[in-house]
Amino acid sequence: MSRIVVTPHSLELSKKVRPNMELNDRFHLYKSLAVPSYVHGYGLCIEYYKRWFESKFSHDYFRGGIYIDGKHVLDEYKTFGEVPVKRENPRARISPTLDTDYDRDGVDTYLASPQVYLRRSSYQDSFFKDYERKLFLSFQMKAMKMTFNTKVRVNTRAEQLDLLNYMQLNFRNGATSYEYLSLDYHVPKDIILYIAEKAGFKIVNNNIVDIIDFLNYFNQHSDIILLFKIRAINKQPEFFLRVNDVYTHITCRDKLNKDDGERDGKLDFNFGVEMENIVIMPVPSFYILCNQDPIMIDYKLEAQNRDMISLFSINIYEIPPVDENGWNQAAITSYAVDKDDTELDISSMFTGENILARTINYNMNVGVSPSKFINVKVFRNEDIAKTVEIEMNWKKRKAELKVPATQDEVYQIAVYYDREYIATLDSNINHYNDTRISSYNQYHDKNTD
Repeated sequence: MSRIVVTPHSLELSKKVRPNMELNDRFHLYKSLAVPSYVHGYGLCIEYYKRWFESKFSHDYFRGGIYIDGKHVLDEYKTFGEVPVKRENPRARISPTLDTDYDRDGVDTYLASPQVYLRRSSYQDSFFKDYERKLFLSFQMKAMKMTFNTKVRVNTRAEQLDLLNYMQLNFRNGATSYEYLSLDYHVPKDIILYIAEKAGFKIVNNNIVDIIDFLNYFNQHSDIILLFKIRAINKQPEFFLRVNDVYTHITCRDKLNKDDGERDGKLDFNFGVEMENIVIMPVPSFYILCNQDPIMIDYKLEAQNRDMISLFSINIYEIPPVDENGWNQAAITSYAVDKDDTELDISSMFTGENILARTINYNMNVGVSPSKFINVKVFRNEDIAKTVEIEMNWKKRKAELKVPATQDEVYQIAVYYDREYIATLDSNINHYNDTRISSYNQYHDKNTD
């Protein structure tokens, strides 16, 4: 894993996140770049295509199994289920090919040096934010394009013709489609160990001793769920980010092909139907870790001091990125109120098919108030240092003002929530620890392009 530390940028950040921190404190951040496992995304794409292809047929259709070119010959024997009988029809073979030149017409091509990537990145774009320890983690995505040549073998020509007609309809031959997935993305272990060390967790032999506490800590500061599970390629427990709403595109534009089978004497057998599909799936390109301490001090560029003289000054209070519960800010918006208004309709912030809206609905159905894990704060735009007292009506998704608005003005509404609680609940409900890839289409209309 490669890391590059560049010139620390002087960033001004409101420090009203803990009582013992000073306001408007300045600190330096070093940025490090880490390249994750690309073969993990390669395996995800193959696994998804196999499941997508197999789902078009009945559960027990392929009596001879589905063979993937390049896998170990004894791969199917690692499971305790029934091992398919080889050379029994119907059977299928999938040949994956990775297009390493695909860059989305130059969008994913990085011609600059790694230092430029780091200078253009901002800690504010991170999904993991620990303001107290000044640790921030983000990642950049890229598109992976793979071509899958699939051939299905059957015994007779009659079965071949029926199969050809069936596949033309079920695979929408000549068209494209898409699907939203929930995927496990691999996180380099060195990044996790560094964050754990800075957070005060004990590490023995490059392993975190208290995994559960670390997962709770990470998910408390992260917008994406971190999981700890066995990685299939090396059979070692590693860390993965469970990313939802991943758009995956499938192309089935080429026509199906059928062959004349094989002949043994006067007997024709082994008739095949062949098709070629293209899958485009997003995978992580690199991770960016922002921290106060340089990881590699042998490559360090010191910034020159630049004295600045202010022409005028203004007292600005920044809405804190973390509330008194230690919950990170999730959203902020402006709301115009009229004089004598008694409530703020913020239902649009808690509706839809996002993880926060689903968690609210689930807890209300079981009788738990969302105030246990969501904190809504309202600030006056003219005097933003003071909060407006409200009481949340979660049935209506409205904030009721304890004192009616005294004039026409603009409020600033900030939403904070307990990411640890929501991540744990979402993981348990959707069984993220059971699989590394699953469909996310229950929250989308499955359409075609």
